[in-house]
Amino acid sequence: MVVFFDIGNVLLRYDSREVAKRIAWALRSHPLKVLRILWASDLVDAVERGALPPDKLFALFRDELGFEGDFESFRKLWCDHFTLERRNAALLKSLAARHRVFLLSNTNALHYEFIKERYAFARQAHGAVLSYELGLRKPEAAIYEAALKTAGAKASESVFIDDLEENVRGARRVGMAAIRNAPGVDLKSELAKLGVR
Repeated sequence: MVVFFDIGNVLLRYDSREVAKRIAWALRSHPLKVLRILWASDLVDAVERGALPPDKLFALFRDELGFEGDFESFRKLWCDHFTLERRNAALLKSLAARHRVFLLSNTNALHYEFIKERYAFARQAHGAVLSYELGLRKPEAAIYEAALKTAGAKASESVFIDDLEENVRGARRVGMAAIRNAPGVDLKSELAKLGVR
């Protein structure tokens, strides 16, 4: 069995409202305005598809949102808000010793570079299928199909873990087993039910 892990709110915890507050403070702006710009527009889509690379994102923050720091300050502001989900990271490490394990995430270049530098699970996984590299995002069928191709796996021999119901449904639509990482869910026991130990 091949196991695919999402990153955000599966392996790394973050709260978009708290991120917006931090960014708003740095921009001397209101958090609701920042949320509207970041999450209620096509900005996140463009960033996660790789259509808006880091230098262009930095320029947008500087020129349109008034960010006054240098690129390294921007990188820290954009990236440094994750907390490791230790139990799930330990599960990934354990599973990787017995199964093929991959990351499958809607993410961007700056976040993934930061994650690789900081967190061991990025090295413990056997590979990563990332939205910004493919120009695809979950829950589009094509990204799950790309993940299966990368892993050399059949959908019927794969399980995907994500925190968002729509992404779980997307995986199921292509024939993968899927588990939603929601409060109260024990991933280890849910995987065991699928024969993954």
